[in-house]
Amino acid sequence: MWTIGEFENGVLSETTAEVLGCLSPIQDSQLAESSLVLAGSNLLLHSPVFGRLGQPLTILIESDDLADLEPGIVAREVADLAINRKPSIIALPCTVWGSDVAARIAARLNYPLVTDVVGLDATEDRIVVERLSFGGQHKATINLPPECVMTVHKRIFRQPRPADITATLERLEAATSKADIKKVIEKVEPLSSEGPVLVDSPVIVSGGRGMGSPENFKLIKELAKKLGAAYGASRAVVDSGWVDSSHQVGLTGKVVSPRLYIACGISGADQHLAGMRTSDVIVAINRDPDAPIFKVASYGIVGDCVETLTQLIEQLGK
Repeated sequence: MWTIGEFENGVLSETTAEVLGCLSPIQDSQLAESSLVLAGSNLLLHSPVFGRLGQPLTILIESDDLADLEPGIVAREVADLAINRKPSIIALPCTVWGSDVAARIAARLNYPLVTDVVGLDATEDRIVVERLSFGGQHKATINLPPECVMTVHKRIFRQPRPADITATLERLEAATSKADIKKVIEKVEPLSSEGPVLVDSPVIVSGGRGMGSPENFKLIKELAKKLGAAYGASRAVVDSGWVDSSHQVGLTGKVVSPRLYIACGISGADQHLAGMRTSDVIVAINRDPDAPIFKVASYGIVGDCVETLTQLIEQLGK
C-alpha cells in the first residue's frame, strides 16, 4: 500500500497523515507492507518527520522539476514506479491536487478509482470502501479489486499516533521533466483572500440570504475574523453578488469538513448541506424554526441573525 504525500506551504499536510490513519487498520490486520511516497525537490529537509509517521519505508522521488508538484509529473512518476512494484492500494488526500494526481495515476495504470472514501476494510481478495454519494446525503459501499486508487475524505480518519521508528529512505531521481508534459504560456498570480483558506479552516462562519443585505453580511466576516475562521456563503448569496464565488459552500461550490461550522441565515437546501454535512459540530442560526438546517445542526438558535451575531461579536470583544 502506498500513501502519496501532499505538501502545503512547504510542509507535509495533515491530510497526508489522515490517509495514513485510514490505511493503518488494514496494515495491522493484513500485515500489509505500507510505504509513504513523496515527490518534490530537497525532500531530505523533511526527514525528521518520516520516522514519526510510522512508515518503515519512505520513497523519495526528486528533481528540480518537481519543486511545484506538477500533477502530471507526479502522477507519471508514481504510476511508472507502480508498474514495477505493484502496490495494492494507492491512496491520496481528497484535495484538488490529490484528486488530480489520483485520476492520472488510475488512468495510466488502468486501475479503478474511487473518491471521497469515508470507510475502508479489506479481505485477502478485495477492498471494501464506503464513499459519500448523492451530495453527501448517503454512503455507497463499493467492492474493489486489491489493486486500486482512492482519495480519502478530509477529517474523517484519525491521524496515527506519533511513532518512534527509523524510516528507511529510498531516493529516486525523477525521469520526467516539465518539458515532457506541458508548455507554460503564462503564469497567473493567485487571487488574494481574506483570512484562512476556506477548505482548510477548522472553523467556518457561513451566511445565507437570511442575512438580509450585503451590509448585514459584513457581520459574517467580522465574526469569522474574531474567531480566526474562514467565511463562507450559500449559492444565493454568491448569485446575488454579495461575495466572490470562491467562498461558496455546497454541491456547486466547495465541500468543507471543519471542526465547527456556523450557519447564519441558511435554510439548509440539499445543495448546501452536501458541502458541509460532514462538519464535526454545526451551529445553525435562523429565524424559521422549521428550517431544514436544524435537522443536521448540533446546536440551533431560533432568532434574528443580525441581532444574534451583533450580540455574539460584542461578547467576544469583551
